[in-house]
Amino acid sequence: MPPHRQAVAVVRHYMRPYFRIAIGLIIIWFGIKAIKQAIGGYDLGLFHQFQYIPFGLLIIFTVAALLLDTTYYKLHKKFYQFVTSFIGLTLCGIVTFKIIQRNSVDNSETVLQVSNLPGATNVLTFEFKTNNKFRLTEYDRLGQTVYYGKYDKLNDTLFINDNNYNGYVKELPKTGTIKADTVYWTKFDTMLIDRK
Repeated sequence: MPPHRQAVAVVRHYMRPYFRIAIGLIIIWFGIKAIKQAIGGYDLGLFHQFQYIPFGLLIIFTVAALLLDTTYYKLHKKFYQFVTSFIGLTLCGIVTFKIIQRNSVDNSETVLQVSNLPGATNVLTFEFKTNNKFRLTEYDRLGQTVYYGKYDKLNDTLFINDNNYNGYVKELPKTGTIKADTVYWTKFDTMLIDRK
């Protein structure tokens, strides 16, 4: 083998682990970004597809890692070769699970929908679902952001429990009382019932 080809082969041999480490770090970085986006609120608006870019890149790099790891496994027959692929597939699984969970709430039947009165400080709509979860939509000039949470209803009283809200309002209401077509929240805007 000519010396220059031998030198190239040596460089390739020593660079392979660093290349795999770089792909692993990229997968972890995009995975964390995709999980944060899936756990937090998601935007509905003109450019809402851009929020799925980290998840798309996570999938692409995971497929690349899987192909690379399969090649190394065929050469060395060691299962640890699949560590990078396993990390990528796990992160893809977490994001996919959160998206499926979010879609199941969206598709659940709404039993009560309340919105702010005209001229209110905050522009919010709660959709209380049959599975004791709610979908909260916050409107702004660029579109809307959707958040999720859990609630309990006891007679005519609503109790807001866990949620992933991090929008403009400092704190969501905790307790509200339903009277006729109105929900009176404790230390929060009064809301009208749109659908019951």
